[in-house]
Amino acid sequence: MAIFNRRYMLNRRLAKLFKAVFFLVIVCLVCAGLTHHFHDGPKTVDEYKEFLQGYLGGNANTTVTVVNDADKIKSYYNTVFENLLLFSPKGETARAYGDKCILNEAIGTTSDNIPKFERLSYENLLDCLKLSNEELSALKLSHNFFVQSLDVKYPKGMYQGDGIVMVGGGKYSLMAYLVIKHLRSSGTSLPVEVFIPPNEEDETEFCETALPELNAQCIFIDRILPSAMIKTFHFKGYQFKSLALVSSSFENVLLLDADNYPVRRLDDIFKQEPFKSTGLILWPDFWRRTTTPLFYNISGVAIDLTSPVRYSFDDLTPPEVYFNSTMDRSKIPVNDFAGAMPDVSTESGQLLINKRTHLKTILLSLYYNVNGPAWYYPIIAQRAPGEGDKDTFIAAANFYGLPWYQVKTRVGIDGYSEDGQYHGVGMLQYDFVQDYELYQSARRDITAKYGVAGPSKTGQLRSEIAYDENYSLDTFEEKYFNKEKSGHKVMFIHANFPKFDPLSLWQDKKFINKQGSTYRTYNNLGKFNYWDIELYNFNSFETLFCSGADSVTWFPYMNRALQGNTNDRESMCSYIRMRLDHLEQTHHEATVPKPTH
Repeated sequence: MAIFNRRYMLNRRLAKLFKAVFFLVIVCLVCAGLTHHFHDGPKTVDEYKEFLQGYLGGNANTTVTVVNDADKIKSYYNTVFENLLLFSPKGETARAYGDKCILNEAIGTTSDNIPKFERLSYENLLDCLKLSNEELSALKLSHNFFVQSLDVKYPKGMYQGDGIVMVGGGKYSLMAYLVIKHLRSSGTSLPVEVFIPPNEEDETEFCETALPELNAQCIFIDRILPSAMIKTFHFKGYQFKSLALVSSSFENVLLLDADNYPVRRLDDIFKQEPFKSTGLILWPDFWRRTTTPLFYNISGVAIDLTSPVRYSFDDLTPPEVYFNSTMDRSKIPVNDFAGAMPDVSTESGQLLINKRTHLKTILLSLYYNVNGPAWYYPIIAQRAPGEGDKDTFIAAANFYGLPWYQVKTRVGIDGYSEDGQYHGVGMLQYDFVQDYELYQSARRDITAKYGVAGPSKTGQLRSEIAYDENYSLDTFEEKYFNKEKSGHKVMFIHANFPKFDPLSLWQDKKFINKQGSTYRTYNNLGKFNYWDIELYNFNSFETLFCSGADSVTWFPYMNRALQGNTNDRESMCSYIRMRLDHLEQTHHEATVPKPTH
């Protein structure tokens, strides 16, 4: 075994040396064609060679002997993260925008937004986030190096089975617990893993006492990385979701935000179309995409600007119906052209993915998220609401030309009115199986009407299909994806405005009006099977924290805030009981179907 270990380590070092030489050759070839150097990094091939040699030599001690699956996983991801260190761009964008940028508000997909669509044209989006030639060259080179470095062969035994993955830690552990408890009470038996981010407080009681009885367990990044590599990175925020995805043990995964409540049984989701054929299901946000065209330059994805292949979220109607040769192509949103990521933007509070099909997607999205705050989040979002990981998964799948399905039904919303202003509290995302059935029905109808669905395969205009000046997106949506007419069911309530965290709700005195009384914030329970989400959560708060139970110790953030302060705990429980009393009194009225007229 000792001889084997020495030979193995020697082979690993030779492999690293070969990799270094290989990339040095690429550096020489690429740098010969560039007129600019790296920004805030090695500025010559010799400097880059010195950097590579120093890095590889300094990290030789992270080599592990592959003797079991756990070591194979760490060895595989240690290499991935080595390459993340090597090929991540240096510095960060100044987030400077051009004076001509007219991207001053979010742009939706409804008819009242159509006059703003030209703001999303190639040239207009190019006028926004500014990157220097040096930055652009460095980003392009780094992206290419990382992609070339990836070993995308699916490691046997690394992932198995089906399950749900969430990110915990701090208040998110409590929220995840509430979601898992609801999953079990509503009949979902899929195992759940809760990722605890590095450097979080001790979550031992939560992991060892609260979760096991719910067929759930905590997972940590040390499942995939040696401790030396973990200490090299400083992760935060949206990056945790990518880490949770690679750290989880499941092959088929529902990546679910800790404040996102499924409202139907989920055990069959991985056996349904279109997940079976695509391996990636996404859900929509409210807005059209605002990605700078420089992103496609960086990643090397070609966009065909000759003619559009879709109109916003309509990728079924032939382009000849809504586009004619007299129209100004320079005013067409770049997302309507082949090669670009299609509209609408993605809301990543829930995501279904098959790791075997989409390993490349996962690894490249990890790269975008590790480098997200410094570079890729502003590059992909450009001031759009919800900047973060949300569009990194589709960006990676689009780069590799891998299949996905994004739900077409518009995201819903529930909320309340106060002082004449509407306040949304939860996003309603619809059943992807039903949505796909509606999509296939629309495809059949459009095929029957025009004889073909989608863009011409030859790239030539079909003279038999005439331009229709009466075509509209609203009509397309109303006919094929009307939620009320189709009986389309809500699948997830993303309860994020605000989150169900009793500590912050109490501290901020949320949902108490000027008269000192409280009120309901979810007022359309019929949209999700009359499940009373507020009553469920406040009942849970009262049981966990106000009924003499020791559950406070399960959640360190709560324990730290209330420890030794009886008055604060009593005040929080008083708030919880006031809300709970009102929710119980109004439960019957809220859950009785209202007559339709």
